[in-house]
Amino acid sequence: ERLAAELAALGLEQPQAFPGGVLGIADVATAVRLCFASRLASRVLWPLARFPAPDADALHAGVAALPWAELLRPGATLAVGFDGTSRTLRHTRFSAQRVKDGVVDALRAAGLERPAVDLADPEVRLQGVLFRDRLTLYLDLAGTALHRRGWRREGGEAPLKETLAAALLLAGGWGPDARGWLVDPLCGSGTLLVEGALLAADVPPGALRARFGFEAWCGAPEGLLEALRAAVRPREEAVRLWGRDRDPEQLRRTRLHLEAAGAGTRFPVELDLDAAPLAAFAPPPAETVGLVATNPPYGERLAAEDVLPELGAALRRRLPGVPVAILAGVPRAGGPGGERGLRERLGLPGLAAHPARNGPLEVHLLTGRVEQDDAGGAADVDAAALAHAEMFANRVRKNAQRLGRWARREGIDAWRLYDRDLPEYGFVVDRYGDALVVQEFEPPGAVDPVAAARRRKAALAVLPEAAGVHAGDVFFRTRRRQRPEDQYGVVARDRVRAEVREHGARFLVNLSDYLDTGLYLDSRGARRLLRSHFEARPGGRFLNLFAYTGAATVQAALGGAAESTSVDLSRTYLDRAREQFEHNGLDPDRHRLVRADVAVWLAGEGRGSGAYDAILLDPPTFSNSARAEEDLDLQRDHGRLLDLALDRLAPDGVLLFVVHARRFRLAWTPPAGRSLEEVTQRTLDPDCARGRPAHRAWLLR
Repeated sequence: ERLAAELAALGLEQPQAFPGGVLGIADVATAVRLCFASRLASRVLWPLARFPAPDADALHAGVAALPWAELLRPGATLAVGFDGTSRTLRHTRFSAQRVKDGVVDALRAAGLERPAVDLADPEVRLQGVLFRDRLTLYLDLAGTALHRRGWRREGGEAPLKETLAAALLLAGGWGPDARGWLVDPLCGSGTLLVEGALLAADVPPGALRARFGFEAWCGAPEGLLEALRAAVRPREEAVRLWGRDRDPEQLRRTRLHLEAAGAGTRFPVELDLDAAPLAAFAPPPAETVGLVATNPPYGERLAAEDVLPELGAALRRRLPGVPVAILAGVPRAGGPGGERGLRERLGLPGLAAHPARNGPLEVHLLTGRVEQDDAGGAADVDAAALAHAEMFANRVRKNAQRLGRWARREGIDAWRLYDRDLPEYGFVVDRYGDALVVQEFEPPGAVDPVAAARRRKAALAVLPEAAGVHAGDVFFRTRRRQRPEDQYGVVARDRVRAEVREHGARFLVNLSDYLDTGLYLDSRGARRLLRSHFEARPGGRFLNLFAYTGAATVQAALGGAAESTSVDLSRTYLDRAREQFEHNGLDPDRHRLVRADVAVWLAGEGRGSGAYDAILLDPPTFSNSARAEEDLDLQRDHGRLLDLALDRLAPDGVLLFVVHARRFRLAWTPPAGRSLEEVTQRTLDPDCARGRPAHRAWLLR
């Protein structure tokens, strides 16, 4: 509806909104104006023809019959998209190919040059839509998607599409007559600030684009685009932009993007950018702020920590009564409570929720005004939830007393304090020195998200005192159920690190930036087993497959391994492993790091690396890295991996096989002369031995 209203204001007649778009009536000049001025549309499609297409031959013939020599400018590059299937046209890629062939054959028959295909950035893009054996062929007047305004130089991580950013700003009331500061406390690479500046300055997005698809179409009026660009008159009053992000690199991108959009040259700006975390939120005075617009981290691939409670508290504390527009991802549980759960986590229940999509992700545009954060208000922890959380606090206190004594005896600074001991509190709490890393496992869809948010808030309120740490040393993140193709990534850029001891080793852990700190606590027993092997037989060689951050190699080397090879495909993991090696004084000439696909390395280069006295094979459950030659499925591939690893094992060596998949079933028999023994209980320390084992382990001799 918002897109229909915008297009109607630009001259589209009889606009009709439908799922995915708007249909209307326009002449060519109006259609060109829509491309140039719409902030919300992704594409503007102009129908060229409609004809029966019961099969591939009819599709080709219908396209070839069109007067392409009169439609396209000579030499224009071409791409074709296609939607829809039928009983005979079952593959959209094949159908798109037949459309392209029809255009090419028609131009050849007219004695004209064949157009070159450019899938990435074509001058002409055609779109075929097949419905009930009839094809409608459209010319995409934009050429490339309209969210590509022309100002973006570097995307950063998960950039917000410009069209959705404009929709959020418009929903929040920001527009050409906007005054006051546009505030974004989580500005990232600056998408909202740039789009907000263009909106407030009344600069159409098309004024920045280098090229449109209609320029290669003979039906476009000459000189119309130049006239539209010449008519742009940005406002003379400075647009006020205030942005913060904890990553200085993101702020560099923001400045670059604002400069490319014409801030300071095409239109004046007053800019206040600085690197600061959300915890240090200190915005301009509330009476000078026109809108707070922000896009907190969300989404399955980001696996982001939930910053909504902190964001809501900061807004209530600093900017009560100010208009706000927040783009928030819906919890994967979904259901009718989705937007209600978002507002509850923000502590801003009065906001209106507008459903939308950001690519494949369901999101809500939350708009309204920031509510007052007064005593007894939404910021307070629910009293009933707080009383209920006392049993969680008691369990944490008991675990801290019992496991703390054990950890001190063992010389361990990093240990698991709580592991979903109580079903109502699905947390894993790990202690790293004087800090806690709290991971909440996303509750199932049947759980009321509002109740879950209250329980979470109460548990986090009582946790610091129960564990004996400062509230500022608690780091929270959410673990979501993942599809096999998903991967965990960066969740922050704070770089808060700590050094922890483990059986004589000293490990650097990252408390803030990743879902995992770099030290798997449940694998501590496996590392101890490997270290004890080399303490009993010093001077041997160690092979660490799927080495992660190299903690097992450090323990093996400190135990007495004279040489080691650690193999992993991730450059990030190997960089962190190199840091751990340096921190523990390992000689890089004797302890080698190899970036490679483990299976490929074992079958190739690894064959010439000699035999190893101990091997750790600790593969992921699934991996589909773009750098790997093929996907890894542990259940399917573990036999092949074990066979390849055994080829590298010395005759009297040991191989430790560790898996973390709960449903894994060992379907492999060792060859003659090798014994296989399950040693799971020997590799689980008291802090990780509660309930179902966190991993299983086998020792091959």
